[in-house]
Amino acid sequence: MSIMGREAMRRVSDSSLLVPPPGQRCNVGLAAMLCLTLTAQSPSAAASATLAPAPEASTATTYGATVYRNDDLHGRYESTHIVPDDVTAPTEVLLQQLWLKENDVGAYAPELAPALRELGAALFIDGQYPDAIAAYRRAIHLLRVNEGLNTPLQTAMVQQLVEAYVEMGDYVAADDQQRYLYRIRKQHLAADDPEMLEAVEQLAHWHRSAYLSQFDRLRYPRIVELFDLYAEAADEVEALQGNKSRARLPYLKGKLRTAYLLSVYPGEEELPPEDKAQQRDNSNTSDVTRLRFNAFGADNFRRGLAAIREMRGILEHDPETRPSDIADLLVMKGDWYQWHQRFAQAVDMYEAAWDAVEGDPGAGNWRRANFQNPRELPAGRVFQPGRMPVRLYYDADVHVRFAVSRIGLARDIEILAPDRTDNQSAVTRGYKYLRSMRFRPRLEDGEVVATESVERIYNLRY
Repeated sequence: MSIMGREAMRRVSDSSLLVPPPGQRCNVGLAAMLCLTLTAQSPSAAASATLAPAPEASTATTYGATVYRNDDLHGRYESTHIVPDDVTAPTEVLLQQLWLKENDVGAYAPELAPALRELGAALFIDGQYPDAIAAYRRAIHLLRVNEGLNTPLQTAMVQQLVEAYVEMGDYVAADDQQRYLYRIRKQHLAADDPEMLEAVEQLAHWHRSAYLSQFDRLRYPRIVELFDLYAEAADEVEALQGNKSRARLPYLKGKLRTAYLLSVYPGEEELPPEDKAQQRDNSNTSDVTRLRFNAFGADNFRRGLAAIREMRGILEHDPETRPSDIADLLVMKGDWYQWHQRFAQAVDMYEAAWDAVEGDPGAGNWRRANFQNPRELPAGRVFQPGRMPVRLYYDADVHVRFAVSRIGLARDIEILAPDRTDNQSAVTRGYKYLRSMRFRPRLEDGEVVATESVERIYNLRY
């Protein structure tokens, strides 16, 4: 494909432009060019075609999932742990009760499901995870046989299956169950139900963890899944309540967090055989997914701004919106500009946010929370490690002192610990990462100012 063709392909941001519905001809222009590329082959030839090279790495910043602040309560990842049911008897007693009930009602009676669920909980609490999984899976099977597929009665047990597989380190099986759990919830919950938001965020955190840990052979499809997850949820709320519904806000924020992830996409890396064996093999990912990812990457900065603009439209339409809500969005937009080194625009947003809360009773507290000290970006939970272990070889804590300029860059960096003689590699990387980090600068009396001395402890992963 020519250079002009590749550049045109990068500008596509909607997957619906790539492949027409069955039986429909391609439209003219760029969509037609892409359609010819993708449909010229027969189905059998397309299925056997070699996957095109992986997308190129992003360049917004050189750090990201490589460094995080140990004491940052705003960004600390909080894992979802599902506590098993209370049990009424020891495991041995529950096994005996199950055996007696099975002899009485038969092996496939629905009455066995509660007994199996309680047995699974007892085994889980005892740390007997393989046996707990067997009990839960049998209970779920009985419910599917007697009640039908994807019944909500399975939800708690599927959640516990995820926990058990994670405890065993079987992340492939946990991934399957996490997806199944979401399908059950989606089928039985309304799009604007708060429990649906919880379901979306739980799956999103899982996808994010899988992405950061290099769980898949190809990392970029998880980014596409994250965008699709949030976009679909936002669209379904819009269908019920309109595009100005506040229930869309969490999903738009999720799209922005995903855009941060995409902005530091590191490219694809071939892991050693021993690590590769623990990955999920998704190497059969379609070229359409790759093309969509490239389109997302080429348009990522605009997508982040579009999500913020949508959020502002929602808040401005709501009469209950407070000044601090608008100020939060201005800070969010400033952070996005800052992340992409558009420093003058970022400063304008930060100072506008300061002014936006003028006269509000909580203005002082809001200003201190957001601008009293420099804040590492992104400010939310984006790069913090999740449920799966991150596949990196070295981990070190670095104690540093530095200044933060008006444009939010680290200057005059001094490594306080470790000493070079103790860990030369950590010291070198501490300098490297800090030079490329982005900070939200401090404000005094509504103006962005430099900060002479900041002391922090960071965890470096490399």
